[in-house]
Amino acid sequence: MDDLVKDVIPLLQYLIPGFLTAWIFYSLTAFKRPDTFGQIVQALIFTFVVHGVVLAIGELCLWVGSKGLAIGKWDAKAEAFWSFMISVLLGLLSCCLATSDKLHSWLRSRDITEQTSYPNEWYSTFSRYPRFVVLHLNDERRLYGWPSEWPNEPAQGQFVIQNPAWLDERGGQNHCGAQFLVIDASKVQWVEFDQEIEDEK
Repeated sequence: MDDLVKDVIPLLQYLIPGFLTAWIFYSLTAFKRPDTFGQIVQALIFTFVVHGVVLAIGELCLWVGSKGLAIGKWDAKAEAFWSFMISVLLGLLSCCLATSDKLHSWLRSRDITEQTSYPNEWYSTFSRYPRFVVLHLNDERRLYGWPSEWPNEPAQGQFVIQNPAWLDERGGQNHCGAQFLVIDASKVQWVEFDQEIEDEK
């Protein structure tokens, strides 16, 4: 048992940077965590990238030190410090790429892919087309307003509608008098996007 612990602890220490990066990514984005096997695979990929970058930084630091500019010793502490820093930076960079759609947008412009970086079509539509919406509720009422927040998926979560107004049969607006209204996503049949984009938003 002691031999197993001795073998497992170094392995976990080696994998911690990848798990830290994956934790940052899933904590700060709308993506669902994969199953355990998927999480381990992603942690291994992140670990490979982190250790590759740290190895390159170590070689660069040793080369700079060999030229006479030595500011410290490259040891296990320095390697652990750089592993932590690269893990955090890689996690934040992954979040930035996933939530801004910049990488996928660049790839789409070159006909490499048709995908977006968002977790699903629902989230992509709300993120890419900011505009007023009409929520068609299960009881056939319609609510008009600006979606300040929306659920990550259509089946669960809540809409937060700013300056909401109920629409009558002719499309007239009856303002609720509230600045925000929270509607459960399970009460919404479908969502209609207004054609006009509010410039002030």
